[in-house]
Amino acid sequence: MGDIVIKDKYTIKDNLLYTKESEWVKQEGDVWIYGISNYASTELGELAYVELPAVGDTFSNADSMGIIEALKAVVDFYAPFDCEVVEANTNLEDDAAPITEDCYGEGWILKVKPTNGTDHLLNVEDYVKLVEKLIEEGTH
Repeated sequence: MGDIVIKDKYTIKDNLLYTKESEWVKQEGDVWIYGISNYASTELGELAYVELPAVGDTFSNADSMGIIEALKAVVDFYAPFDCEVVEANTNLEDDAAPITEDCYGEGWILKVKPTNGTDHLLNVEDYVKLVEKLIEEGTH
């Protein structure tokens, strides 16, 4: 299928799973890499600061795990499922720009281990529909 581009502006990777809050996850063994999608990072704009949780912190699905401060907003980022943090991308504490510049690569935020089910995540087709709906409703 390949990457999907919506409105010549938002890139959505087809090999990832997504949350309704526009976070992405990718499973690598028993660890999942976590970040925010290109849609979310583009809408936030220039980033100023990221507050990361500590390794070993545990969260329930949809709990706030930290904040991303942009020039135009401060937003929480949420647990994609019940999980434990096994690694945080501490490079982002000094420079949050990779979240916007390379959200699916160097801009990853956390690595987590699920402690419960992950079957509620959205596949790429469902996430594309969600983003298209948000754009249509003007809630972006």
